[in-house]
Amino acid sequence: MINLKNKKLLVIAAHPDDEVLGCGGLISKIKDAGGKVFVLFLTNGTTQDFSTRGLSIEKERRDEIKKVAKFLNYDGYKIAFPGDDHHLKLDTVPQKHIIHEIERGEEISLEATKPDIVAFHSSSDYNQDHFAGAKAAFTACRPAERSNKFMPDIVLSFEEPMDIWSHGNPTKLNFYVELTSAQINKKIKALRLYKSQMRVAGNPRSVEVIKSLAIFRGSAIGSHFAEAFYNHKTQL
Repeated sequence: MINLKNKKLLVIAAHPDDEVLGCGGLISKIKDAGGKVFVLFLTNGTTQDFSTRGLSIEKERRDEIKKVAKFLNYDGYKIAFPGDDHHLKLDTVPQKHIIHEIERGEEISLEATKPDIVAFHSSSDYNQDHFAGAKAAFTACRPAERSNKFMPDIVLSFEEPMDIWSHGNPTKLNFYVELTSAQINKKIKALRLYKSQMRVAGNPRSVEVIKSLAIFRGSAIGSHFAEAFYNHKTQL
């Protein structure tokens, strides 16, 4: 059992809402333990999507971030590559630039926040921005001499409901975070604040699917609710 008291978490999320979909429960758990949470959003823009409205607008999503950050009490967040020139195009951004933002970017980065835990997307995610972010984050967390480079103790890839549609071999989950009813309910309330991104029942982005996944993962550890991750490294 890992003691989360006063721990710092850095979530590297391709887009606003990914951080809550993947580890909203862990975020709440760390805040409940007196810790700090920082989020590095890699990009945000206007998206044409398969929804009733048919699109979500960049400003709308920025406003949603503010509401979620206040509700979950983030200690800081940043959008590294804002705008339509980068949104859904992170696969065209040189990996060196993304890695630099994660390692040494101003305000929100590994060097700036020095987190105990880092969480980012799965490398088997089909979304091009998610994959580019996962690859860069994994590289940024590579081993080095601690006197020269900050290294987090725990490095995780988070799971999202959409990962059921993944290419290749999905990353095996081997790290579970038990959640209380209050923590899963807070995750769902935070997702509802990302109004432009939530969908109706049957869609992976629906409340029903998200709660069902938490119940399913909880059953693997004898708990009512849980989030599951792939643990790349734990150093105690």
